[in-house]
Amino acid sequence: VEWGLRVDQERSWSRPEPAKDVTLNPILERAIIGLSFALIVLYVSLCAGFGYNAGLLDLAMAPFGALLRWYLSLYNASWQKACFGIPVFTLIANTIGVACNAFPAILAARVEDPVGKLALAAISTGFAGCLSTVSTLISELRSDAIGGLRVRVVYFLLSFGLAMAIECPLLTAQC
Repeated sequence: VEWGLRVDQERSWSRPEPAKDVTLNPILERAIIGLSFALIVLYVSLCAGFGYNAGLLDLAMAPFGALLRWYLSLYNASWQKACFGIPVFTLIANTIGVACNAFPAILAARVEDPVGKLALAAISTGFAGCLSTVSTLISELRSDAIGGLRVRVVYFLLSFGLAMAIECPLLTAQC
């Protein structure tokens, strides 16, 4: 190992500059929103043109799942200390999403109406898909915000255990 002194420069003598907020150019923001809107209109047009009603129903149900997830996430910060660092409302959203994904699979066998089957599929795909996201679970497990490794492992095992506790009995039940 080589030991030596490094000559510093005058700019290193002062305090470092605070980090600047990263902002997006307003023109780029408008372009992203416009492109997103255009893609949604294209998707709706293609679904309607080809008679793909399931896609339209999925699209109709998705915002409700996303809004419920957002609403539940508002309470994570206030309850995190009481729950040993675990984001309990994200856990609730994921668990409700698992249930909303499993119940339509059971009920679809009992429903004979094609519109009812489409509605159940839309609840499973659109609503539950936006309500329970794996990406949020992974980002929370990777962040230091919820605590150390033990808390993260408990949170993962709790999420996985609750999902299996709901899915396994429902999907192995005799219809």
